[in-house]
Amino acid sequence: METWALILMFAFIFGGPAIWGTVDSILKHRRKMAEITYGRSDREAQLADDKARLKETVAMLEDRMAVLETIATDPARRTAEEIEKLR
Repeated sequence: METWALILMFAFIFGGPAIWGTVDSILKHRRKMAEITYGRSDREAQLADDKARLKETVAMLEDRMAVLETIATDPARRTAEEIEKLR
């Protein structure tokens, strides 16, 4: 009985990752072939555009946050002088 248990244990330990890797490589190949044959899907193109737009928005918000942090940490007198210079 112990022999069968060891055989099953080794089968799961070594066979599982091998099967998983094989299936994963087959699916990657199929995705690449579909992309070559049919091109990128509209959903992927839309997601890429959304990602680029969101990165720009995050960069803009980080700049604004830096300005607000500067205003919050600077002395009130200096901030008032800079505002008057801008007017």
